[in-house]
Amino acid sequence: MLRLALGIAFVVGVVAFAAPKLETAAFSGGAREEAASAVQSSGYRTITLEADRAGHFRVETVINGRRLTMMADTGATSVVLTAEDAARIGIRPRKQDFTVRMRTANGEAAAAPVTLKEIRVASIQVRNVRALVAQEGALGVNLLGMSFIGALKRFELKGDSLTLVQ
Repeated sequence: MLRLALGIAFVVGVVAFAAPKLETAAFSGGAREEAASAVQSSGYRTITLEADRAGHFRVETVINGRRLTMMADTGATSVVLTAEDAARIGIRPRKQDFTVRMRTANGEAAAAPVTLKEIRVASIQVRNVRALVAQEGALGVNLLGMSFIGALKRFELKGDSLTLVQ
């Protein structure tokens, strides 16, 4: 009976220790945090995104407290959300708010300017991010553009890796 109790206590201890790490690993998608010592010694938070087979940097973000998959895009001037995902996280611009013209792979489209309270990618967090919500059907993926990336200390694109430093 004592062995059973000790075994259960051991399993509970392992789960309590590992659960936060598993959540971070599952959340990070294609992102990995650089070695903790490098992050602590420099005082900067560093995340490296690995390109997928198509060469895109997909990343799990938290926007205004809600999880959202995005594609990091240094060629995009702004963070841009699809109308569908924006609505899913509680952002619903009115028809008259779609005052910005933007170019997409599908041609020109209207977008509504918004300010996002916060975007978080793993340990990197940027507040009050200017963004756009694309009109419905205009965009197939959310873009993590330069209104987020440009607010960081630096970023580096090297081969199949995009490193973000805050």
